[in-house]
Amino acid sequence: MRDITLGSYRNFWPQVAVAMMSLYILADMLSGFSIIYLGVDIKASLIYKMPLLILILALIARSNISLFNILLLFIVIIFIGPFFQFLDHARADFFIADFSTAIKILMPICIFFLYREWYEKQPKFALESTHRILTCCFYILSINFMLGVLGFGKSTYDFGNGTTAGSTGVIMAGNELGGAFLVAYTYMLHRFWNERGLSWYVLLSFFTIFCGVTVSTKTTILAAIIIVFLVPIVNERENLYRLTTLKLKIFVPIIILVIAVVIMIIDLLQTLGLYDRFIWLYNKGGLLGMLLSGREVMVAQNLDIVLQNSHLFEQLFGQGEAISLKRADGSATTEVDGVDVFIFFGIFSFLFVLSFYTYTFYKAHQQTLSRANYFAPFVLLASFILLILSQLSGHIWGSGTVGILMGVMLGSIHNTEKRKS
Repeated sequence: MRDITLGSYRNFWPQVAVAMMSLYILADMLSGFSIIYLGVDIKASLIYKMPLLILILALIARSNISLFNILLLFIVIIFIGPFFQFLDHARADFFIADFSTAIKILMPICIFFLYREWYEKQPKFALESTHRILTCCFYILSINFMLGVLGFGKSTYDFGNGTTAGSTGVIMAGNELGGAFLVAYTYMLHRFWNERGLSWYVLLSFFTIFCGVTVSTKTTILAAIIIVFLVPIVNERENLYRLTTLKLKIFVPIIILVIAVVIMIIDLLQTLGLYDRFIWLYNKGGLLGMLLSGREVMVAQNLDIVLQNSHLFEQLFGQGEAISLKRADGSATTEVDGVDVFIFFGIFSFLFVLSFYTYTFYKAHQQTLSRANYFAPFVLLASFILLILSQLSGHIWGSGTVGILMGVMLGSIHNTEKRKS
């Protein structure tokens, strides 16, 4: 039995999953649009992604029931803390927020293991769908950025009196958008460097920096500059740690650019409306405070609560949003992903998530040096920057905007295993 539009019936649900992963940023844009222009959060993103996660888990179960059972065990562990907090405090709002965060944490991990099965059993489908999802997300994000340039959507910073800076388009989460931008644009730069030649790569580089400045967050501006210069370097693969002519050609303009930026940085920040903000952060907390934007204070406070004012069960399985009940200001998150996962879902969940992202980075590094996988240099660079950002600015491990893209990206490291065989 064959379906005329989606190929074989056996591949119907995998192709539905691929289509949903390719277009998921549209759901984030719809959510943002409803909040900005209608004043109502219709939860389009959560409504869209919850069935997608169920479908992904069902596909994993159909392919490898043992793997599904392992993931199911982790899902149970991650929900233990928030569930018992709900029984203790009867706060439905806390449980819904914890449920949403847990779904976001689980999504990239489940997609990663789904692609492990696909690359093992349907390598051609897996390879083509990886390219399709990453390419579609690049174009959708580009459209969103252009909407921001045209004046639609939300300003990144609002300083009052009609003074604004940057735009996230119709996507609400600026920091999370930075993670999605990093993955999609690093992928496209990687493809252009390997397939299109220098001229096309330079044009895409200018467009990447333009989009980064359009958003105007520290994440997008720095990420844009870094990936433009480092994509060619990581593509040297086995020569990654050797001094080469390419590195000299790239680092000379970098040094010139850094000098120029240092000279013009004040004018640039004033133009973007960010100068006073940076000075205030620097005077308040020094260089560390400017990098973390005060997050180090929240980290110290929340860790003190967990270690000094929480029982062993809460330390092992987390306490979710209910930690806000123990804080004078009523806040919960620190926006440092490692700390938040530990506080919200406990030490077991934290160790699993940390091991997952450390392992995938190690594998990408290994594959890059061995020249075994087309995707490896892109995965190495993007996952390294994401690891840093997750602990400096947060909104990566528990991000709905970047989660699906990150899962597909990390899943592509399984391409090597099939090629070697």
